[in-house]
Amino acid sequence: MPRNPPIPAPIVLTTTRTNAQAAQIVYGLDLRGIIATVTANPLRSKDPIAIVLTKGDEAMARAAIESIWDALLESTPRAWDLNGNCFFCGYDITGLMTPAICPECGHELDSIAARRAASEGRID
Repeated sequence: MPRNPPIPAPIVLTTTRTNAQAAQIVYGLDLRGIIATVTANPLRSKDPIAIVLTKGDEAMARAAIESIWDALLESTPRAWDLNGNCFFCGYDITGLMTPAICPECGHELDSIAARRAASEGRID
């Protein structure tokens, strides 16, 4: 009796906290010819919504995700507070060049992950 091939695990491209961001990410992928769906996050991370690759090249989709998040976070160019301090530890980073790594806590303040945390008001 022939066996059914195993069902591949879903390829989660990114996760998010809001439906609005999920819709923008799926739209950005669609513009690039990558089909993705929005689903409950199977990874059980802090973000309840997952963007899952449905059709398209995974490497191309992951590269697109970076530029899409960069566009979504345009208003948060660096993870710092209004006083010019590191969002994570409070160190004064006003004189640091970009890309910046906080000398106190080591966070890469220009990264997508740090900018997402700052825009969502959470310290990871």
